[in-house]
Amino acid sequence: MIKPKLKNSDSLVFSKTGGFELVIVKKDDKYAYLVFENKNLAEIEIENISELPIGTKCVGKVSSVSKNINSAYIILPDKSKAFLKNIPEGLKCEQNIPVEVTRSSSKGKLMSVSVIDEDIEHKSDLTIISMGKRVYEDLLSRYSFDLILTDVDEIYDDISIYCKNQNVLDLSRIHRYNDSMVKLNVLYSVTKRIEEATSKLVWLKSGANILIEETNAFTVIDVNSAKNGKSGKISYLDINKEAADEIFRQFNLRNISGIILVDFINMKAEETKELFKYLNELSKHQKSFTKVVDITALGIAEITRKKQGCTLSDII
Repeated sequence: MIKPKLKNSDSLVFSKTGGFELVIVKKDDKYAYLVFENKNLAEIEIENISELPIGTKCVGKVSSVSKNINSAYIILPDKSKAFLKNIPEGLKCEQNIPVEVTRSSSKGKLMSVSVIDEDIEHKSDLTIISMGKRVYEDLLSRYSFDLILTDVDEIYDDISIYCKNQNVLDLSRIHRYNDSMVKLNVLYSVTKRIEEATSKLVWLKSGANILIEETNAFTVIDVNSAKNGKSGKISYLDINKEAADEIFRQFNLRNISGIILVDFINMKAEETKELFKYLNELSKHQKSFTKVVDITALGIAEITRKKQGCTLSDII
């Protein structure tokens, strides 16, 4: 029997690749950037297509002023509206003002901007002074990718041009995915992975789990031994270390920042010291500055992490 010829085979080829891979897909009005290390998800970044990138400096125009809360709404060059806190004295409506985009929109909140020291006397209304970095520029500065894969034409073109001009990556590593049988989103389970990265409950291989609760004030994470699972066969220190590995991976995936409290399973004093040392080692490999402050007598680890943009749950 003659086997039918495959229309294309991108899914077969790229299912067998490894190393550091960057996969980019379009989801609604956003680009999703997923970083994989040997097919294990290491990082997720989301980019709003319709917004100016963070770090963009421009001439904005004051739309309205709220003196009672010391803030104003600013119209940006792309006609979008942003929120400005701590306004300069004497700021008036219709006034031009030099600003920098500091935060993207999330959960119904507008983008945030801050005033910059820039002479705009001879600049036109609503003009861009300098464009902020695209997400792929930041990722290319932090990773040496073995493969960049996307099914979005404009992203493929943009990254190819950027890599060629900046000489940061061999163009042979950039591929336009084209397989009509298996979509790129399906091949890399993009939707499922994003859902998992915003879920409160995360299961561990041992049968234990961690519960992540993000609030406006801080993030609380609870480590559960799940004694009826496999975890009953291993020590509490091993479970806590396994949980710590996953928790610090989730920090990167979810972009969790600020004050973080982790309720580990209670152990003996010597084991707690060993866990504290282990947490400090893990903190050195975070994309944002992370400090392990202490583990209290109740087994709660106090961690702080520098804020960089919005959390994944805010954006999604």
